[in-house]
Amino acid sequence: MTDIEKFIAARKVKNPKAWADFHTKYRRYAIGMLLARHRERAGLSLLQMARLTKMNKAALSRLEIHGVDVRLSTITRYVQATGRPFELKFAPIPQRRGQGRLAPLSRGAPSVELVSA
Repeated sequence: MTDIEKFIAARKVKNPKAWADFHTKYRRYAIGMLLARHRERAGLSLLQMARLTKMNKAALSRLEIHGVDVRLSTITRYVQATGRPFELKFAPIPQRRGQGRLAPLSRGAPSVELVSA
């Protein structure tokens, strides 16, 4: 277990209600983090990206920091601006079984990982 995983596990024990949906929130945050990494790997500053995408620098910063519900058109603008491929892999959240059948789909965010940038 990594140090961050130990930290999270310890905090969950102390305050389970506050940390109940941590993983869902983290997965939503991950998209913005991946976009920032993609931009940085292309050697672009936030200002350069803003000019290339014709987006506001502050809006790009918010997107990379919060990254909730990022539009496909925005991801496309990042890819065009960097000239680099951007491959994401989405995996569904495992469903719990209840009384011999699958429970209704979870409203949480699927896991997201950057395959290549």
